[in-house]
Amino acid sequence: MATKERAGEKLLRFPRRDTVNVSRRAFLGLAEAGVGFLLGAVLAGAELFGLYAPFGVAAVAAAGSGVSGFCTLAGTCLGYLCLEGLTDGMRYAASAILVYAVAFAFFDTKAYRTAWFMPAIASLLCALTGIICRGGDGWHGEDLIYFVTEVLCAGGAALAYRVLFLQWPETLDGLRDLPPKETAGVLVLGGTVLMSLARVELLGTFSLGRLLAAVGVMWAARRGPWGGILAGASAGVALDLSSGKDPYYSLVFAMAGLACGFCRNQRKILTALVYLMACLAAVLWSRAGLDYLGLPIEAGVGAVLFLLLPGKKKTEEEAEETAALPQGIAAPETDTSRETLARRLDEMAGAFHTLYDSVKDTLHPEDNNTENPAELFTRTADRVCVKCVLRSNCWQRDYEDTKRALNDATPPMMERGRALSTDFNGIFQSRCVHFPEFLGEVNRQLTAFLRRRQARRRTRAARAALCSQYARLDRFLQGAAEEVSTGLTPDLPRQEKLAAYLKSMNQTGGAVYYDREGRLRVETPATGELASRSARRELEEILGTPLREGQVRNGRLLFAQSEPFRATVSLAGAPRQGEAVSGDTGIWFRREDGMLFLLLCDGMGSGAGAKRESAQAGKLVENFLRAGMEPGEAVETVSSALALRGEDGGSTTIDLLSFDLFSGRCCVHKQGAAPTYIRRGGQVKCAVGASLPAGIVTGRAARPDVHKFRGEPGDWIVMVTDGILCGREDQWLRDVVTQYTGSSPSELAQRILRESQALCQGEDDGTVLAARLDRSREK
Repeated sequence: MATKERAGEKLLRFPRRDTVNVSRRAFLGLAEAGVGFLLGAVLAGAELFGLYAPFGVAAVAAAGSGVSGFCTLAGTCLGYLCLEGLTDGMRYAASAILVYAVAFAFFDTKAYRTAWFMPAIASLLCALTGIICRGGDGWHGEDLIYFVTEVLCAGGAALAYRVLFLQWPETLDGLRDLPPKETAGVLVLGGTVLMSLARVELLGTFSLGRLLAAVGVMWAARRGPWGGILAGASAGVALDLSSGKDPYYSLVFAMAGLACGFCRNQRKILTALVYLMACLAAVLWSRAGLDYLGLPIEAGVGAVLFLLLPGKKKTEEEAEETAALPQGIAAPETDTSRETLARRLDEMAGAFHTLYDSVKDTLHPEDNNTENPAELFTRTADRVCVKCVLRSNCWQRDYEDTKRALNDATPPMMERGRALSTDFNGIFQSRCVHFPEFLGEVNRQLTAFLRRRQARRRTRAARAALCSQYARLDRFLQGAAEEVSTGLTPDLPRQEKLAAYLKSMNQTGGAVYYDREGRLRVETPATGELASRSARRELEEILGTPLREGQVRNGRLLFAQSEPFRATVSLAGAPRQGEAVSGDTGIWFRREDGMLFLLLCDGMGSGAGAKRESAQAGKLVENFLRAGMEPGEAVETVSSALALRGEDGGSTTIDLLSFDLFSGRCCVHKQGAAPTYIRRGGQVKCAVGASLPAGIVTGRAARPDVHKFRGEPGDWIVMVTDGILCGREDQWLRDVVTQYTGSSPSELAQRILRESQALCQGEDDGTVLAARLDRSREK
């Protein structure tokens, strides 16, 4: 009984609490475990030469045997099994488990506390598992070098990681002033993380690793040339080791970092511009630049992200001076966030315009950089005639006859692409004692000459396409800057009516204004009563304007002016006979500004490969349109980008129709697409194009065909891919569209698809996109 009484007294002294206090030490422990799990998963995907991935094992060796080490092990094993396949993933996961087991067994020994013990264990176990899994195939020179490199990298990375893992909170607190050992650890960790993220592609164009590397190099260069070149070299070496190619990234990033380092005391826009110019110079004036055409575009996007990073914090002296201002004296005024963003976008647009001018000046006409065909015979003579005993007769005494014979042979062989014996006159053939060897060498030199000419043409076309991309980006950024800087125009009479209406509902904080396009917008508090349909109708009556259904954004309810037009859209399609997937992609969506977009893409061929090409092109066009880019600019940008892939990429048609639901203006952009049919009343008109599909050509030839008209209520629009017509006359399709008397786009699309399948018997993928325009139902 006494024991129960004492227990009751303790309960009274320590009442139950509703909250749980977590100490800073426990919080840091949990954070360290989470960081270890993420780093293990990310570093498991970092590959050397595209074959070896020892850095996850190194992370486990550096993390140790505690809870953080176990979480790192879990993340590493998960990363290996997901990213490296079953065979290699099991091998590296087994290495990581063995490393953790050794750390757990020896954690209280003196050897474990030395800096070299766990790195040596990581190297040893990587070597043993590698010998077991790969040794059965035998070791050759190149494989042995790569294997030794993997073993050394496992130990070296573990040694560098260990410096950070043992004191990572303190390292993060003093990231700007690290000693050399911790600086090396940060560079190794950052480089290996970039190696893993380099495998992640955004929009099929950008590499996340190279994008972050560009931002990191510019950020490090703000500390001076040494910081820029050190960060650039580290990032470049990591990316080169990951790709397994020549050390191109090392040269580009180190050069760009050094150049940016000399701008440390200048404005950030100058640093970004210098970085762009350095990357562009590396691509344009290097033999390997044609394989890295996406690097300047990644640099441009990275420059935008760098400009959006916060600036340097105020020093203690500046903070004390600001705090020491007497009361009543305000600090200097600063720009608002809208003005700052508009200024940055405008500066960035100016930088891209300057970059466009500099690139444009390097593009010369084709004949300025064309090799003289006469050099073919000079090289041939150096290889064949130099050994002939009669060379002095042909090239000195009878030089004019020789020159005349070669000049007469040049036009036909250049036109044909191959030299024949009949191209040379009989006198020259009878005089040349080594004529078969001479003819064979001329053909070899001619083949090399034509290949060089083709390569120069492709290089010039790629440079021109890249130049046009910069021009489009300049125009897009200028438009964005104008849109951000344009103020909102309030409607004061309607504002007073809205305030009175909200006051009757015990609400305040409403706003009525016009956006950049001159369309009415209404903002109210986000309450359930105001979000109802009856409240919207009351607002329409009070303000005298039809409104769309409200959307909640940032705690506010936003109503936009309703469009006078509405469209009903339907899609129907079928794959080619024998295929499970159609190679066509159909998309439609409405943008916030009242623009409706209908998009059809037809990939080259059929099946999964064609679907991948068409879906990628459609998604890119959609992303650009949603970002606010003009339809023509979006189609040209995507077409040029697809063409830059060269022989590694396919082609796809792009058929884009944009419709302004406010004004009724309609525009069709066609890139190698089938006709678009517009029915008004009992007449059907066609919008056709002659351009090639996207991904085949660049420059002016990549511009789409454009057709403009004004839509009216009751119009029908039918878009089809080539598989619907299958190369036949389209009179049957015109008859179906003309004779249809219903009001359902879905029914019309299905009817056209059935007629096409009966006529074409599934020869190709077929897709129909049908739309009907009407007046909006909102009064």
